[in-house]
Amino acid sequence: MCALLDVQIRKVLLSDAKGICEIYNQAIVEGASTFETDVRTESDIRRLIQEQDERHPVLVALRDDEGSLGQQPETIVGWASIPTYRPRSCYSGIGEFSIYVREGFRGRGVGKKLMLSLIDESKRLGYWKLLSRIFPSNSVSRSLCKSCGFREVGTYEKHGKLNGKWIDTIIVERLIHENLT
Repeated sequence: MCALLDVQIRKVLLSDAKGICEIYNQAIVEGASTFETDVRTESDIRRLIQEQDERHPVLVALRDDEGSLGQQPETIVGWASIPTYRPRSCYSGIGEFSIYVREGFRGRGVGKKLMLSLIDESKRLGYWKLLSRIFPSNSVSRSLCKSCGFREVGTYEKHGKLNGKWIDTIIVERLIHENLT
């Protein structure tokens, strides 16, 4: 077991595009957490950041120490986002989230700290529910969600193809009770 990493969570800056791009491209190449197959460029991520607004936050996790793995301080080790879910007003309080953690920093509490920060930000923004879809084989993400109060509500069968193979997804949700009044 690796030691927990001390990280700082903050809102994204345009200058974070390179770090986010590296982490997202790792996930794309690994093929264990996204249906995306086309790697992104730093320009793609800059555009994504510029398109976000206060209602649809992107958070980054920065390493706070001079720890192992030869990384410098201020290295982005994870990121999370709540992009636009659906345009209809009845869904305005539902956020579909994504979280990605840099290889070499997984299993060290980065994802949990990002998730808890994203939940806090969602409360502040008035969301009443967070949800996501997770590959059944992604036991780490499923465990993280469970530990943060999410429940698995069902399975989308054959939700998409990845490398010519059908993949199911597990739907997870967490109600934000403070905003259900």
